Amino acid sequence: EQGATVREILSSPSVWGYSSKSSIYADFENITRHFGLNVVATEERRGATGREVVHRINPDEWSRFRSRFIQKILSDDDRRLLGFMLESIGSLSPIVSAADDNFLVRLKSLVGDFTVSPTDAGGYFALDDTSNLLALLKAQEEKTFVYFRYNDRERKEYPLKCFVFSGGVYFYSMDEEGKVRTFAVQRIEGKVRTQLNRGDDVRPVPRTDIGKTLSDPFGIIRDDEEFEAVIRLEEWQAAYELEKSWPESVRIEKCDGYYLFRVRTSGSYWLERWVLSLGDAAEVLEPEFLRENIRNYMKNLSEKYKD
Repeated sequence: EQGATVREILSSPSVWGYSSKSSIYADFENITRHFGLNVVATEERRGATGREVVHRINPDEWSRFRSRFIQKILSDDDRRLLGFMLESIGSLSPIVSAADDNFLVRLKSLVGDFTVSPTDAGGYFALDDTSNLLALLKAQEEKTFVYFRYNDRERKEYPLKCFVFSGGVYFYSMDEEGKVRTFAVQRIEGKVRTQLNRGDDVRPVPRTDIGKTLSDPFGIIRDDEEFEAVIRLEEWQAAYELEKSWPESVRIEKCDGYYLFRVRTSGSYWLERWVLSLGDAAEVLEPEFLRENIRNYMKNLSEKYKD
């Protein structure tokens, strides 16, 4: 916003890193040629003699410059991976490192050093091969289909959303009838294959609201029907659950000496495993089929550990 004169740039080598006027003007030219950002000499003058021209960048051009700069530093694949990792950081899931060291070097050149290196933090895992994830992210972005082999079956699918859940990378995808399923990226057999859309391929409409599905904390493996569950929590356990960022589909209500955890979900599988992980601090009150499933699990566990 203040602009700068060439002399001011030369007088602060520790800030600007320049030692000659020619190198400054060369970079002015490079910025214009590579990014279309003109470093203009304004009519304003300052300095001891009052004759030094102030060079300034038009503020309206900054957004275009940032976009072009990112495109120069990051490839399309880098951009997709960065978006995926940033999104996973902002979700309820652990951080995923899906990038190699060269990617992090390029990213650091853009935004500066990291307080914690993603490769050191690691999350639950790091993806050694990102080719399938990249193919899915690209198809998700371009709203086109891919082919892949899964559970010994060849599939044609439209990826709708790649996301992280409990240390794994998954994606919601719909088939040619619009039915939405969940797939694990790590369980894809071989490589995801793409094909140019000939133009006569009609993209189906998903039967499921993906936004609503992603707000379901237990819906990674979905039932056909949505249901409401009520779980009684001991006070000490509820204290931990109240600290979490649950979505709007969850309500935790205080009662006399305990809490009620209410959730509307389509994921009985993960809900049952969450309840079992809480031991005797949780009891399913509704629905009856979920309570019966927990009861059967407990019977089977009792048999396995009876000795």
